[in-house]
Amino acid sequence: MTKLKLLFMQASFISTGIFLGVGIAQLIYHLMDDDYVVSWYFIPSVLLTGILCSFPVLIFASENAKHFKLRIAIHFCSLFAVVSLLGWLFKWYTNILGYAFVMLIFIGVYIFVWITTLWIYKKDDKEINSALDSIRDEE
Repeated sequence: MTKLKLLFMQASFISTGIFLGVGIAQLIYHLMDDDYVVSWYFIPSVLLTGILCSFPVLIFASENAKHFKLRIAIHFCSLFAVVSLLGWLFKWYTNILGYAFVMLIFIGVYIFVWITTLWIYKKDDKEINSALDSIRDEE
């Protein structure tokens, strides 16, 4: 998979995850009889976050599998910092409870993106293996 395709896929998954997380947050706020109003710049801020958060995935682009746990830790911490900074800049939270809620959504999105990425890779692996099997059968 090319790096550009990987970045685009990650940005799409991250943005979709954020929209899903915010949708769930809006539902929770609605059920608690509280208003959750988004600003006019919310959609561009989510797209920018998706794009900026897709770049740290390049830490996994090398074929070397050494220090995989360290890479995950660095990846998670860098994304945590980016989301914290952008959340503060775009006023996604105004107090510590709001920050905790944003970080809960972040962790949910992080898990969502890992699961969808692994699913895509497993699907691609199955397609490649079946193509290789069909080539072997012809020989």
